[in-house]
Amino acid sequence: MECSRQTRVSRPHKISESSKVYQCEEHSSLVLHSLNEQRQKGLFCDIVLVADEQRFHAHRNLLASCSDYFNSMFTIGMREAHEKEVELVGASYIGLKAVIEFLYNCDLSLDGGNIDYVLETAHLLQIWKVVDFCCDYLENEVSEENYLYLQELASIYSLERLGSYIDSFILQNYATLSFTTEYLQNICAQKLCQYLSSSHVQHVSEHDLLQSALQWLTQFPERECLAYQVLQNIRFQLIPKSDLHHSVKPAVCSLLPKEANCESLIEEAVHYHNNVSFQPLLQNIRSTLRTGIERLLFVGGEVSEHCLELSDDVCCLDTKNEQWLSETQLPARRSHHCVTVLGNFIFVAGGSFSRDNGGDAASNLLYRYDPRWNQWIKMASMNQRRVDFYLAALTEKLVAIGGRNENGALSSVEFYCPQQDLWTYVSELPRERQ
Repeated sequence: MECSRQTRVSRPHKISESSKVYQCEEHSSLVLHSLNEQRQKGLFCDIVLVADEQRFHAHRNLLASCSDYFNSMFTIGMREAHEKEVELVGASYIGLKAVIEFLYNCDLSLDGGNIDYVLETAHLLQIWKVVDFCCDYLENEVSEENYLYLQELASIYSLERLGSYIDSFILQNYATLSFTTEYLQNICAQKLCQYLSSSHVQHVSEHDLLQSALQWLTQFPERECLAYQVLQNIRFQLIPKSDLHHSVKPAVCSLLPKEANCESLIEEAVHYHNNVSFQPLLQNIRSTLRTGIERLLFVGGEVSEHCLELSDDVCCLDTKNEQWLSETQLPARRSHHCVTVLGNFIFVAGGSFSRDNGGDAASNLLYRYDPRWNQWIKMASMNQRRVDFYLAALTEKLVAIGGRNENGALSSVEFYCPQQDLWTYVSELPRERQ
């Protein structure tokens, strides 16, 4: 297109071969500022929104671009698309005023007096950024005085993020909150079971979890029918056997009807305690420690630069602080041993009790570590002494393969059965392996 203004010098075909894109970072904010001024002066506004008999002038195109609610209202043939005044049923004056101000100037003012109204209106109008800001505000305000109310808000408006935050708050403060009247009377069965089953409940013993659950069940008679559903989340196997007999069972039997069948949960735990060697095969959620993390361990071995000393240390890696922390100690120092895990129990087998790794000091001992009680238990010894061998957990058994002892390289293979606490030879390796 030729320039219409006359010049003394004729225009070349192209002024330059290069091209460049220019951007004005302030353009969008300037446009929004201008629209806000027009709204305040009533210029070019094509709709009036009504809430609590209060009116707000606005521009349809801005509303539709910011809200799925308004976009649908103006585009799918609803009668409001042609009306100059639209009453927003379910929206409040306080909430709508804050939302309109945000749409036109990007600022949202929230406080304890308007947060309910703003959240209600923003959720109704599907302005999700405002909903996000409301969640941010509420997360910072969660306390022991308001957490139940905020949990109800999260449920009403399906605010998963806020709901998860409050769940974490409750789990972190469960020892305090779970015995309050407000909690015991108002927390629902579904949430109670969620917390009692969680591996993240903190600073509370299994005894206290049980006590809190029993108090919840006895708050109202109609809750008795939920007894088994609730108590199946208590990890009775983590309670010492003597306590199960002398305090837990009498308390449960005196507070709950026999038809609730909760005694079976206690009997299951007693059976678990009575079968020590069989415990790795009896593992279920009620015998599992409440921890949400896996740990990396190192167990014993040779220490110092020249391997002149053996260690009995068992240390775990603190990944957050990048350091090794002492977990427990082996029953005796050893090296060239094997370690495996079955049913969340640590098994340590064989190895040497001296710095001599030639096999002359080989051991056939097997120890099992129970992290719940920080306790080592001596199990049945292997049929052969072994160092530098292979130990693995296979379904419900352990297998020890090859290695060395005072007689040299070994080709023998033996299985350990926890149920019988017994090692049994199986077919040997085709040839001696080290």
